[in-house]
Amino acid sequence: MRVSYLWLKDFVDFSLSPTELAGLMTMAGLEVNNVEPVGPALDGIFVGRVLEVRQHPNADRLTLCRVDVGDKGFEVVCGAPNVRAGQKIAFIEAGTRLPDGTLIEARPVRGVISTGMICSGKELMLSEDAEGILVLDPGAPVGKPLRDVIGPRDWALELEVTINRPDCLSHIGVAREIAAALRVPLRMPRPSIEETGPRIENITSIEILEPKYCPRYSARIIKGVKIAPSPDWMRWRLEAAGLRAISNVVDVTNYVLLEKGHPMHAFDFNRLEGHRIRVRCARKGERFITLDEQEHILDERMLLICDAERGVALAGVMGGLNSEISDDTTDLLLESAYFDPLNTRRTSRLLNLPTDSSRRFERGADPEATISALDRAAELIVQLAGGEVAKGVADVYPKPIPPRVIRLRPARVQQILGAKIPKKEILKHLKALECSYLVLGHEQAVDVQAPSFRPDLEREIDLIEEVARLHGYDLVPSAENAPVPLTVPHAPSDAAWEKLSDVLIRLGFTQVTSSSLLSAREVSLPDYPPPLKLKNPASEDMAYLRNGLLPGLLRVASHNLHRGLPDLRIFEIGRVFSAQNGGHREWDAVGGLLTGAHEPGRWDLAQEPVNFLDLKGMVQEMLAEISLDTTGFFCYDIKYSTADALQVRFRDQNLGYVAQVHPAIAQMFEIEAPVFAFEFGVAELAAASGGRRAYRPFPKFPPVQRDLAFTVAEDLPAGEVLEKMRSWGGQHLVSCELFDVYRGAQVGPGLKSLAFRLKFQSLERTLTDAEADAAIEHVVNRMSQTFAARLRS
Repeated sequence: MRVSYLWLKDFVDFSLSPTELAGLMTMAGLEVNNVEPVGPALDGIFVGRVLEVRQHPNADRLTLCRVDVGDKGFEVVCGAPNVRAGQKIAFIEAGTRLPDGTLIEARPVRGVISTGMICSGKELMLSEDAEGILVLDPGAPVGKPLRDVIGPRDWALELEVTINRPDCLSHIGVAREIAAALRVPLRMPRPSIEETGPRIENITSIEILEPKYCPRYSARIIKGVKIAPSPDWMRWRLEAAGLRAISNVVDVTNYVLLEKGHPMHAFDFNRLEGHRIRVRCARKGERFITLDEQEHILDERMLLICDAERGVALAGVMGGLNSEISDDTTDLLLESAYFDPLNTRRTSRLLNLPTDSSRRFERGADPEATISALDRAAELIVQLAGGEVAKGVADVYPKPIPPRVIRLRPARVQQILGAKIPKKEILKHLKALECSYLVLGHEQAVDVQAPSFRPDLEREIDLIEEVARLHGYDLVPSAENAPVPLTVPHAPSDAAWEKLSDVLIRLGFTQVTSSSLLSAREVSLPDYPPPLKLKNPASEDMAYLRNGLLPGLLRVASHNLHRGLPDLRIFEIGRVFSAQNGGHREWDAVGGLLTGAHEPGRWDLAQEPVNFLDLKGMVQEMLAEISLDTTGFFCYDIKYSTADALQVRFRDQNLGYVAQVHPAIAQMFEIEAPVFAFEFGVAELAAASGGRRAYRPFPKFPPVQRDLAFTVAEDLPAGEVLEKMRSWGGQHLVSCELFDVYRGAQVGPGLKSLAFRLKFQSLERTLTDAEADAAIEHVVNRMSQTFAARLRS
C-alpha cells in the first residue's frame, strides 16, 4: 500500500519529515518498507514573465520571447503556439538540466541565440501536455522557484499492511494511526452536497436477492456530468499512491477508495436496463465480460450486480464492460456496498482476478461507510464534472451488522503487559482508536464497542495489543523474573519430528519443505491412498492435498538436478492426507530421496552412483538410532518402484518402505538418473520405538558366534527367514544377520543358499558351547519344518 505524505497532512497535523514519519509508523506497528520522492525535483526552474513576443526573422513557426525572471532578462526562441506577452511561465536558464536530465544549452536556433527555455508541463514531468507551454497563475511571483509556487514535493511511503488491518488500506486509516501515536486530533472530511435533482426513489430501485453475500447496497444518482481529464492535483495524488489517472469520474471513485478505503463503482446510468439494480448469484456457466475485456465463466456462488436483464458488475471485484463510463456518459449511478469477505475472496481467486477492490472487500470493508463514501464521491464529482445530485440515497440494509462489544479488564492489561498503565490512559488510547466504551458500575471492567472499520478487534487480547501499541512497546518494562515458563512443552509428535530430523541430518541428508498442494497427476501414483481434492483450488496444479511425500521430493530433486546439482540426499517431515469413507484422514510422514554419486566431491576415487543398498543401509542406521534395530525388511511389490523394493515391518506392523523409484515415475518429473526413496509414518515409528531410547550396558562376557547356511526355495524372502530365526533363537540371541546369498550348481535349480551369522550373549555370565548348540539345533529344526530348509555342511 502506497500512501502520499502530503495527502496524510490533510487529515492530521504533524511536522515530521517523511523519514521520521516512517519511523513513527513502524514503531506503532505499521511497517514502512520504503520512502521515495514523487514527481520531478524542479531544481533550477523559476517563475518568469513573458515581456514581449515577436516573430522569429528566419522561421514562420517560431517566436522570439523576452522573459523576465526578476533579477535579469533572457531572449528565448519558442515554438509553442500558446505563448503570449504578459503570461507567467516556468523558465529554465541555459546551463541547467530539466527533470529528465536533459541539459539546456545556449545555442543558435535559425540564426538567433536562445539563452533558456520556456517549459511545457511534459518537459517538467508535471503533465502529459506537450502541445504548449505551462501557463501559471497570474499571481505567481516572478523569480520565485517553481516548486515554491506549485507546492512542496510529495513523498510516497510503501506500507506493509497485514491482512487483519483493512482499515490501513486508506489514507484516513493511516492518518488515524498517526494521530493516535502523536495524540493529536484527526480531521475527517465533511462532504457538502446540494441535492437539486429529482427524488432518487422515482428514478431507480435496488433489490438484494442474496443478503448473505451482500448485506448492504447503497447508491446515488448524478445527472448531467461531463467526462473530462482530471485536474493536476488529483492526478498527482493518484500517481503518488500508484494509480494512473483515467477520467474525472473514474478518478474520483479511485480517489475515494484511496482516501477512505471503501471501494466504489460508477455505472453509466443510461446503459442500465430498467434503470434499476438487482444483486443476485450468477447461474452456473453464466458468462460475463469484465472491464479488462476478459470473459469469465461463473458459478452459482459468484455474486453479480445486475440491471433488469443482465449482469453489469462482478460484485466486489470488477465492473462490466457493458456499463463502463465512456466519453459520452452524462448520468451516473454510484455504487457503494458491503460484500461478504469470504465469498469475494473465493470469486477473486477462482477467476484469478485480484483487484484493489477485491483486496479490500476480502479483508473486511466497513459496512457503515457506504453512505459517507457516496457523499464524498458525489461532492468531488460535482466539483470536477458538474451535474446535479438526486435527492436522497437508495440504501438497502435488511439486517444491520451489530457492533462487537468486548469486555476489557484493566487488571488484565497490566497482567499481560507487566506495566502499570492507569485506567484513564487505557481509555484515552481506546478513544484515539475511535472505540466507544462503557465503564461498568464496579469499575473492574470496561465494555468496549469496536468501530465498524476494525474487524480485527474481536477479543480482549486484541484490545490489550492496541493499548500496548499506543502506549509504546519501548515503554513496556522487561521483568527480571518472568511469570511464564520460558520453554514450551513439546507434544510427542514434535519430539519424534525433532529426533528423526537430527538422525537424518547426521546421515548427510538435507531437510526440505515442499508444497502440500499437488496436481491430479502427482497424487495419482500407484499404491498411494486416495487423494483429497480441495473444494476451491487456486489452480489445477494445486487442486489436491498431498497423499504422500514422494511427489514433493521428486519436485525438489528435479528442480535441483536441472540447475547443476546432481548429488542429492534430501528428506522431508510433514503432514499428508487422504480421502476416507466420505471424510478424510491425515497423518505425519517422513520421507527421503537419494540420487547421484556415492561419495560426491571425492577427487581421489572413481565416482560410483548410489544404489539401493546405500539407501537401505542409511534407513537401517536411522531405525537403529531410534531403537528400532530389530525391524525386518521384506520384498514388496510397489507399482511405482522397480524390483528393488522392501517393506519395513516391526512385529507384523508395516512401518513404511525403501525402494528404487520406477524410471517411468521419475521421468514424470523429468528425472533421468536412478532415484531411491523411503517413506514412513512418524506415529508408527514413534510407537514401535517405545519413545525414549533405553540404556543398554556394555556386555562383560564374551559372545558365542555360529554361522549357518541353508538351502531354501528361490522365491523365499530372506527377510521372512530372518524374522523367524530371531524369534526361534531364544533369549540369548542378540543378533542374526544375513551375510551371503549363493545360487549355482552346488545348490541346484530353483534353490538358493542363505548364510546367517548368529551371535549369542548373556549380560550375567559366560554362555557354554552346549547352550549355544541347543539353540542352534532348535533353529535348524524349525527351519526344516517351516521352510523345508536343508542345512549345508
